[in-house]
Amino acid sequence: MRHNNPAKSIFQKNRMHAVCKTLFLALLVSLVLFAIAFGTPVLSMFTSAKVLQWVGCTSAGFDNPAIRCGYGGGGVVGERFGPLSYWFTTLLAPYFLVRHFWDVMLGWLALILLFGGLATVSGKGKPALKRPAWPDTRPET
Repeated sequence: MRHNNPAKSIFQKNRMHAVCKTLFLALLVSLVLFAIAFGTPVLSMFTSAKVLQWVGCTSAGFDNPAIRCGYGGGGVVGERFGPLSYWFTTLLAPYFLVRHFWDVMLGWLALILLFGGLATVSGKGKPALKRPAWPDTRPET
């Protein structure tokens, strides 16, 4: 025989709402920051060059027209971030961001919509009873 505890159910619902809302906001803010960092024309050149440097690739420049990645480095990262690091494509950064990261951003957006929907659905219903932050010590009259 299973007993339903309404207080436990409300607590679990509120916890689910808080987790979904936190994930929704974290994903939304990180997507906006990603789009600003790699979609802003001049800024994208520096941020993508830094990402390429982190994975062991040398970014292109005036004297080095190609991106070179060391043993075991680069690969997909070099292919995606490479066009953003060229100085002559810096003004086309929004185009290259969408062209090379459309699948990542689409998946990111799907997760944002999923957790936003779950936060909305789990937030409906009876509000949880909230305890005061500190006990009421006023004398009763």
